[in-house]
Amino acid sequence: MKYKCPRYTGEPSNRKFLGFDFYIQSNEKLSKKNREKLLVDSEIHMGEVIDGLNLDESSIHSTGLVQELDPNFSDYELLNIWNPIYEDFGYLMTEFKEKWEESKLKRFKNQSFKLSNEFEDLKSRVSNLQKEVMKLKGNKIKRLLG
Repeated sequence: MKYKCPRYTGEPSNRKFLGFDFYIQSNEKLSKKNREKLLVDSEIHMGEVIDGLNLDESSIHSTGLVQELDPNFSDYELLNIWNPIYEDFGYLMTEFKEKWEESKLKRFKNQSFKLSNEFEDLKSRVSNLQKEVMKLKGNKIKRLLG
């Protein structure tokens, strides 16, 4: 059987509904129970996003948000709508806030931090300023004592 989306590529699954941790099965569909939960609960979560961002009706569509997932869409269409919303606004979804933050921190920790020349220059300048301040304090103390 050929899959629409390749499996086991070593990358995160492109069949997974983020936050919910539901997967599109080998029959290319979500289970009936998971699909129903997704359609009902996503409306609540997207409402939290809209409220959290304080958006009006006209602003909702310009940000790429929807108020509810269309049950007439295929599971892959729902996936392509839900995951970007979760990625961008998961921190506003009460149920997923901690999970979203944890995944973002994990990605940040896995990135290697390379010091730039500008950073090194600033570090050197701060160090020199600290030395100058210490010299000034030392001279002031000498004048007071001597």
